[in-house]
Amino acid sequence: MNQTEPATDSVVEAARGIWLVRGGSSNWIIVKDPESASFTLIDGGYPADYPALVTSLGLLGLRPQDCAAALVTHGHVDHIGGLQRLEADYGVPVLCHADEAANLMGPDREQVTLARIVPQLWRGRVRRWLRLALSLDALEPVSITPSSAFRDGDRLDVPGSPTVLHFPGHTSGASAFLFDIDGERILVSGDVAVTAHETLPGGAPRAQLLPPMFHRDRAVAGASLERLLALKPDVLLPGHGPALRVG
Repeated sequence: MNQTEPATDSVVEAARGIWLVRGGSSNWIIVKDPESASFTLIDGGYPADYPALVTSLGLLGLRPQDCAAALVTHGHVDHIGGLQRLEADYGVPVLCHADEAANLMGPDREQVTLARIVPQLWRGRVRRWLRLALSLDALEPVSITPSSAFRDGDRLDVPGSPTVLHFPGHTSGASAFLFDIDGERILVSGDVAVTAHETLPGGAPRAQLLPPMFHRDRAVAGASLERLLALKPDVLLPGHGPALRVG
């Protein structure tokens, strides 16, 4: 199987009508409207994940042109790479936090740099992650002009009606999305909280931060993680790693 084609077990229904899809390294989330063909997409993987992104929609009987909006947790290339083509090919509107627009548009963004990576290359996990990221076209230029911006506390008029929660630190406008589905609180956390990553030690999935080199401000990111966990969601859908039942 081509690395850009998702296995069917990589498309997991975490709650009624909401799926977590595990791409080449990062995740995206699909939220279906129960009364129409419309859906919300959250994040979109690396640039090379685009075929897998489209395939994952097809596995759920969805068409890219029926995407009501693509919401962005943050503007790193492993989360917006696939959205660039989705916007170009199908005119899908892309929305982000007001403080995150510059990270989507580039060319300068709050992304891990070679200056931060090189001192960590003695770690085998970092070398393996870097090889994987490069194979997923991490260096391909990505630029998206957001259709509109949201702010902390906004309830978005898209399938699932999520509430925006601003959690800076990983990036300036890093955001999570809170859904209420069948009485459960489903929290899409992006990289505010991950449950696994190629650069982290193995073990049972748990809510945690990425290594310090990935954050704009590690201290603020740590405080955001604590605030996020204090919300006590029932299910956490992270930017990397499997879904985690918290409650």
